[in-house]
Amino acid sequence: GAPCHEERLEGALEVLKKYPDIELVGVDYDRESDKRAEQITDRYIEANPDLKGMICCNMVNPVGAVHAVKKRGLDGQVTIVGMDHDERALRYLREGDIYCLGVQDCYSIGFDTMQVAVKVADGLLPGEMYEKLTAEKTTMIYKKDAADMLYKLYGEE
Repeated sequence: GAPCHEERLEGALEVLKKYPDIELVGVDYDRESDKRAEQITDRYIEANPDLKGMICCNMVNPVGAVHAVKKRGLDGQVTIVGMDHDERALRYLREGDIYCLGVQDCYSIGFDTMQVAVKVADGLLPGEMYEKLTAEKTTMIYKKDAADMLYKLYGEE
C-alpha cells in the first residue's frame, strides 16, 4: 500500500494493542479499487459471520465495505470507519452506513507543498528555512457533519 496507508494501519494496530478483547481477523489491500474492497469485505464477512467492525485506510475501502455489508443485509451490524473525503463515502456517512471518516486537512497540505515549492525554486534544500516533514491534522467527521462536507467539497445539498 501507499506509505500514508501503511502508516494509518500502523496507528490502528498500535491502538488495537490496548484492546486485547478485540480480535483482528486480517489485513488486506484493495489496490485502490472499491470493487476489490467489496470482494475483500465479502470474504471477511463469510469467514467471520460475527464481524463487528472494519477500519478502512484509504479513500475507496469504505465504499467497497458498505457495498458488501448492504448486499448481505447487514446494515447497522458492521461498523465501518474510514479515511478521506470520497463523495460516495460522504453520502454513506450522511446515510449512517459509515460511522466516521478521518478527513485530511487538504488546505494545509496544499499550502505547505506550495511553500516548499517556492523555497526550492529559490534554491533552498530540505532543512534550510523549512521543515522536511510537516504535521498535518486529521479531522474526524460523523453523520452530523456529512451534509456540510458534501456541500463544501462537491456543492451537493
